[in-house]
Amino acid sequence: MKTVIAVLVAVLVVFGGGYYLGSKRNAEKAGQLAATEAGWQNEKAFLEQALAEAKRKQVEVRTVTRTSSTTVTNKLSAQEVLEKLLKLNPNVGEEARSRIFRQIVHHLQMLVDLGPEALPVVQAFLQQNRDVDYVGEPLNESGERIRTGFTSRYVARTDFLVPPSLRLGLIDVLDQIGGEEGEAVLAEVLDTSGRGVEVAYVARVLEETSPGKYRDNALKAAKDLLANPPSIDLPNRIDENARAYLYQVLAMYRDTSFAQVAQEQLVMPDGRVDRQALGYLSNTLKEQGVPALYAAYKNPRLTNQNERAHLQNAVLAYTGPSVEANELFKQIISDEKVPAAIRSYAIVGLAGGVGKERPSDPQLIQSRLTLLHNFRSYLKDEKILKSIDDTKIVLEQILARQTDKQ
Repeated sequence: MKTVIAVLVAVLVVFGGGYYLGSKRNAEKAGQLAATEAGWQNEKAFLEQALAEAKRKQVEVRTVTRTSSTTVTNKLSAQEVLEKLLKLNPNVGEEARSRIFRQIVHHLQMLVDLGPEALPVVQAFLQQNRDVDYVGEPLNESGERIRTGFTSRYVARTDFLVPPSLRLGLIDVLDQIGGEEGEAVLAEVLDTSGRGVEVAYVARVLEETSPGKYRDNALKAAKDLLANPPSIDLPNRIDENARAYLYQVLAMYRDTSFAQVAQEQLVMPDGRVDRQALGYLSNTLKEQGVPALYAAYKNPRLTNQNERAHLQNAVLAYTGPSVEANELFKQIISDEKVPAAIRSYAIVGLAGGVGKERPSDPQLIQSRLTLLHNFRSYLKDEKILKSIDDTKIVLEQILARQTDKQ
């Protein structure tokens, strides 16, 4: 508006001025000029007044903001995510396995992102004792599992790159959601699960979250399952490792209260050594467990030499300070029926070697040197005597280095 008025004023000024100059040259029109000029002056005054009023007014700037609301309609509920997980099975073929595992991990993360909202759904599913096995062992025509890849009955791992089953994946979801409610659901699984791997996994998670709080629950669960192992339909290789997982729980808390039962289970009815019980006794009782290991070594049911070797190595680890270990060591190296290679291996092992840790305690080293010196006096086999002499040299060198450090 201001611009329009200003332009009009300028036009009128120019027009009026030109018209005035022209009228001077035309004397005959003087009267008409006077009338026109008077009209122009009136119009000019009007326009100038309008322009001044326009300048005094403030310009109002209005900003129009349009708001829009977007409703997310593709968010899945916890129950819907779980239903999708139940349909994902990576054991359908190697080509689809990786792709399906990515989907499994993605959907488990969706439950984590839902937070406490997902807890009731996860809890309800875990209470049903249902599962989807991700281990990757399909069934043959007879319904037996086809073993795929390396499997060990003596290694109990809980640091999974991907969950071995849906239930273990959901346990990890509970761990990530956390909070008192998530912890309560985990504690419920610990008290009710019949699978060794689940007890070991949950016990570790809870111990990391609340150290010592669930110790009694974990030990009770582990001991109950060790004493009364449940029957599991179509057990996979993780289920076959159940005892290793359960003994792992006892070892984690350094619990020795199950030692008597473990000693009774050392030699199984089929004459094999229960290596889970052996590992538990060796790791928790240490030298105090040697008498039980030595008694098991002499068990008449234990006839397989490979099985006896496991107990032998466990006992000989305490050669020097242990009476039973020294007695077994003497029996082995003095028995000419035992192959010379095995006898030499027992001797050399006192200084460490393949699969054995080198001794570092000066008292232990000295006790083994004394033992070798005493045994050497009644041995005649030249190969055995050489093994003793070589081992003494190594032990003396280790002892000298330890003395220098002090």
